[in-house]
Amino acid sequence: MYMQNLYCHRKLPIVIALLACGAVALVGCGSRSSRPLAHVGTHTVSSDDLEQRVIEEHGASLLLQMIDARLITDAATAERLSVSDGEIATEVATGIAQTGSKAELAERLAGVGLTLDEYREQMRVELLLDKLARPLVDTSEQTLRAYYDHNKDQFQHGPQVHGRWMLFGDKASAEAVRGVLDEPKADFARLAEGVSSDMVTAEKGGDMGFFEAKDYAPAIWSAAATLQVNQISSVFEVPDGWAFVQLLEKRPAGTQPLAEVRDALIARIHAELLPQARQRWLNEARERARLRIPDKQLSARIDELIAARTPHRRIRLLDMLTSPSPPSLPRLDLPGSRYGADTFGPAGGT
Repeated sequence: MYMQNLYCHRKLPIVIALLACGAVALVGCGSRSSRPLAHVGTHTVSSDDLEQRVIEEHGASLLLQMIDARLITDAATAERLSVSDGEIATEVATGIAQTGSKAELAERLAGVGLTLDEYREQMRVELLLDKLARPLVDTSEQTLRAYYDHNKDQFQHGPQVHGRWMLFGDKASAEAVRGVLDEPKADFARLAEGVSSDMVTAEKGGDMGFFEAKDYAPAIWSAAATLQVNQISSVFEVPDGWAFVQLLEKRPAGTQPLAEVRDALIARIHAELLPQARQRWLNEARERARLRIPDKQLSARIDELIAARTPHRRIRLLDMLTSPSPPSLPRLDLPGSRYGADTFGPAGGT
């Protein structure tokens, strides 16, 4: 019953069952006889009446959703793609973070007719589609260069320094380690890995990368910006404790080179163009599919929806939550139609 319930509200189980059994050749159902569902005065509303109305009003769109899900799962199997329990857990964890608790998440899902297990299965199909569509997103060197050149203003920076530091919970520890670094053979990176309490930079030998005044607490910038290359500051107080910093490089205001922002650009391109790539993949998969729909009226309507490139109804947890979505990153401008929405034809729904 999973395929029947995949995209439908649980308050309409009879709708899906009637659709699947009465009109869909993809799902086999046994023969059945019409039965009365309601008596209104001298008139009777039968299951056949309801089935016919459901098919006429909702059948094609519901059936297309079911077809999409089957196309996705079959293609993923053929390409040996899978979604790990960890990936599903990440989706669930995101939902818990958005709603505040697992109980609240379950309540929100119930409001749209889903259990937590059903939501997990929905996310499995959605993530499979992401993986199928990802190769269609163009991240070639030509595309990266075009994005970069068209959005250079987003990669401008003020004066920057490249430094490394160590952070401590108390001043005495910071002073002690700072004293060790006065020894000619002292190794800053190895010491940082072993004793710095900033776990993010400690595993990189204390390396902070390039940063400017707005990136860290004022005390850090003030200490680093006044040093000479390779000089180590004295101990100073920061909001999380006590620290010292070593200056490795300085560079004036300018623009980050493409090499430095390549990974971020690829991530942004995927974020912006993956929805269109998902729709393109589905459009092509629908056209290749060999569908057999005995009901001629329903079959004709499905053909119309496919020809119109009807957007895939992508259900994500954020669509279900009433709390505001977190702010998104600034959108990159897409330079011309080659990189714009019509890269993949009509934009798909999300």
